[in-house]
Amino acid sequence: AFMMPVNAPWWLILVGCFCMVIIGKKLFGGVGAYPTQPAALAIAILHLSWPLRMDHTNALKSMDWQVTMIEPLRLLKSMGAEAEALYRWQDLLFGLQVAGAAEGMVIFILFGGIILLLMREIQWQLPVGFFVGLTAAAAVLRIASPETFASPGFYLLSGGTVFMGLFLITDHTTSPVNRTPMFLYGMLAGILLILIRGYSRHVDGVVFAVLLANLCSPLLDMLKPKIKGAEDV
Repeated sequence: AFMMPVNAPWWLILVGCFCMVIIGKKLFGGVGAYPTQPAALAIAILHLSWPLRMDHTNALKSMDWQVTMIEPLRLLKSMGAEAEALYRWQDLLFGLQVAGAAEGMVIFILFGGIILLLMREIQWQLPVGFFVGLTAAAAVLRIASPETFASPGFYLLSGGTVFMGLFLITDHTTSPVNRTPMFLYGMLAGILLILIRGYSRHVDGVVFAVLLANLCSPLLDMLKPKIKGAEDV
């Protein structure tokens, strides 16, 4: 629901719920068995099937709102790094940007993620790895092409970055179970997100980065910790 545009018609919501519950979960056996994050899978299907319906800029264009009335990442694609100057980081943090609830309400999403970390509902290695990977990848691309790519802070505060790092890649079923693979998984997800944003036609690319990282989770979990004394058994 957080990733849907504000003007999404009822039938689009029903299709998304069907894709999430039936295709994303039930066909694979339900909780604990599905290979990809169901919500990300459903949103990806909707994006590819009805791209205009999933456009946040188009959804909010009729509003009388004193902000730059285009998604920050969309403007970045058309203007290059100059687009960053049109947004203050404080505005991005507090939701004064064209976006869906999962993208724009950064401070509240961050607060919710911190609560989950304190309650130990999610493991810290996943979001920390994600933000490290994303920041490092964004910094490298910024240095390589400063006229095209924005600063790492702009990527952190725009789009669904924080939502992805704290809520999507931390899904227990689709993320690794060991600590080192968790960190590497998070780093991979962050790097994939920056590459998709920088070199694909997709404006944000959060759901596609999540799905690609999900497919690598079983491989990363093959990096198991060694058990001392097991070699003598």
